[in-house]
Amino acid sequence: MKDLYLNILSELPSSLSPTEEVNFLTSVLRSILQVTTLTSLELCVSEVPENELDVFRFIRRMEQPSDGTPIEIIEALLPLLRTYVDRNIGKGWYKENGSKVGLSTQLSEWVTFRNDTTAHGVLSQKDANIWAPKSKELIYTSLNTLNGLIPNFNIKNQELKLKDVRITLPLIHSDKPIVVRKAKCQRSIWKLSGQVLSLEDAKRFTTELGRGCIFSQSSQTKDEDYLASHDIRVESSAVTHSFIHNVPLRQTDTFEGRKRELSKLAEWFNDDDSRACLVFGDGGFGKTTLVLEFLNNLLEGKVAIEHPRPQVISFFTAKMTRWTDQGLEHLKGVSDAMDECIRELIKAFNPVLTKDWYEAHGDRLIQKAVNFLKEEGLDRDDVLFVFDNTETLATSTNEVEDLGDFLQGVTKKLGRMIVTSRRREFINATPIAVKGLNELECITLLQRLATENHADPLRKAGEARLRKISQSLMFKPLLLHTLVTHISRTQSSIDDAIDSVFKKSNHELLEFLYEDAWVRMTVLQQNVYMLLVIAESPLDHFSVSEACKIMQIPLTEFHTTFDETYFGSLTNYGEKFSIELEELAVRFFNKKIKDLPKEEKNSFEIKAQELDTVVGNFHKIEEEYELDRVAEAFRNPYAKAARTAVRKENYPEAQEFYEMAIGEDPMNSALKDRYAWFLYHKVANNIAKVKAEKLWRESISLNENNCDAIVNLAQCRYRNDDLEEGDLLLKKAGGLSRSKSFCLLNKAKARYYYWRRNKGLEGVEDRLKEAKTLLDDATKNLKRGDQYFAKTRHEIDFFKVKIRKIKL
Repeated sequence: MKDLYLNILSELPSSLSPTEEVNFLTSVLRSILQVTTLTSLELCVSEVPENELDVFRFIRRMEQPSDGTPIEIIEALLPLLRTYVDRNIGKGWYKENGSKVGLSTQLSEWVTFRNDTTAHGVLSQKDANIWAPKSKELIYTSLNTLNGLIPNFNIKNQELKLKDVRITLPLIHSDKPIVVRKAKCQRSIWKLSGQVLSLEDAKRFTTELGRGCIFSQSSQTKDEDYLASHDIRVESSAVTHSFIHNVPLRQTDTFEGRKRELSKLAEWFNDDDSRACLVFGDGGFGKTTLVLEFLNNLLEGKVAIEHPRPQVISFFTAKMTRWTDQGLEHLKGVSDAMDECIRELIKAFNPVLTKDWYEAHGDRLIQKAVNFLKEEGLDRDDVLFVFDNTETLATSTNEVEDLGDFLQGVTKKLGRMIVTSRRREFINATPIAVKGLNELECITLLQRLATENHADPLRKAGEARLRKISQSLMFKPLLLHTLVTHISRTQSSIDDAIDSVFKKSNHELLEFLYEDAWVRMTVLQQNVYMLLVIAESPLDHFSVSEACKIMQIPLTEFHTTFDETYFGSLTNYGEKFSIELEELAVRFFNKKIKDLPKEEKNSFEIKAQELDTVVGNFHKIEEEYELDRVAEAFRNPYAKAARTAVRKENYPEAQEFYEMAIGEDPMNSALKDRYAWFLYHKVANNIAKVKAEKLWRESISLNENNCDAIVNLAQCRYRNDDLEEGDLLLKKAGGLSRSKSFCLLNKAKARYYYWRRNKGLEGVEDRLKEAKTLLDDATKNLKRGDQYFAKTRHEIDFFKVKIRKIKL
């Protein structure tokens, strides 16, 4: 870092006047003194024994430092640093080794000059001529004397180190030293405001400081230590109540939206009948941020509580990673976390646990804790657990079930519980889903963050642009914050910043968002996603169903993983659906595909070609069939108007247009079939159904090969319990364009529903047995090239399961 200062000095233009030179050199010296003071404080916090000196008193003074403050602090800290770190640190600070005057005295003289002129007086040309060369000499002396307190800067990983101690404060911004203007705590979050040391463009910036920064360490209390809350007013009795807790500080001071979720948490907190609350949602949506916002609001008396409980709030996190504006940060893992959660509670009473607490496990440990709390005069309503990020603790089905049993046992015996997870845990809990912010909340959040972090491109962007940005980042607060931070640091354009979020930070970001969900899936489930991404087919009901068949897993398994992982969005059309994967999810799958061995990758590509061929043929046949049917049925203007009215769900108008269309084209068999279908399924009253049956019979009499009308009439007769005519009609359909498996399936469905409607009749169980036999025959006769192949196969499996569950 010393080289950065030397480069700045060497690049000073010779054209500067003495006054301009003094002004800028003052900023350089200010930066050097601030940096060396802050690193001295970091060294003292990490290397000097406790109680040697009230270091935190000096840290408070550096929150808004004047030019004289660093000199006073270095003067006080240097003896300690020489004793415990390096006896040669700051050699030349004092008048020593025969020197006439020490750096301390020279700097004091500089402060006096500055206060008398540029700070509170007038800098004359005469003074500038004297102090321009004098200031430069003083800077060189400071760099040499305080060299042991200037950290080394690794430009590759942007890391600052001094004496093997990692400096946590961001003393370099945009690869240049900084001048600290202010360190401020807002809503429990520490932020540092400063300027880049630059003659050309001294950009202002604000950056969030980490939890372990020296400014947040106002006392020696550790994060996991329990504290007493301030008195909080109890609404029901007008008394005050306090409890001990280890709740972490807020994760952000720019909390936006989530009023509904906060209200639900408050409602649950006051509901004594509910033992657990599950806050669940995708990575990056802010589950932990939401819960910490609620808990800190509670500690500050901003949540109305109706009962003087709990007595203890025990926060425990199982998260293995944390996403910061620096990328992915790996946290220390927890061993046997379920048991550790119980021990963490007991530390509220005994900070140092005895050996027997580590010898007990599982149910035995829970019971031991119950007995302990009873001796303390507490019961299960006096304890509130907060168990954060439980999805990291269990991946396999058995592990997930065991975790659910553990959580359920804790809530029954030890205390109430708030659980955050990316999945729906196996626990009886009040669910609170955390999804993306809405557009307006995203815009407000972007504007607040941009203003606070001096992200000028975003500040100048219009509302439409901010809406588009929010959509591209999936309305995730995490990604919005990452984008703003990147723009603030680099002052890059919005497009370049988005590109960086999606590409440069790709691996770490993808790992944070999706890796835990990926690990929770089986290999076959993972294979389905990779196959779908490699293939070029549109993601719909048929392609997904085929991919599941190729990988030999049920379609229901795919739906379960898709619903839980938030890889994309599913649009349901009843019997059909389509899927749109998020761009980041596609990148994640491609990353996984890229990591596969060459042979395995080749195998996927062969299967993807097979899938594309089958899906392509299916859509071609379906499209040709639909076009033929639509072209014939809706060939006159009134019929087209009827179809448009149906799409708009204006059924009275549609019925009127259908009547006019039939009046115009009374011999159109396809039109009468479509009109009948509309009456039977959309209007759906008794009069409409009677008329629909009549129209289907007319349609068949006009065209005895109209397979659609024959099948629709068969299903109509089945619904009237007329199995005989329904079977005859399906037999006729089988001789036309319907496959044998399709006809057998529909006969089976008719008998199943006949049994459902007529359970009280004698011998009705025989219909159910017939249905089972027909389904078996339908399976045997199912062929890949059949029309409606995927739908038929899916329904056969569905009804087999339903019938299998029936006990006769």
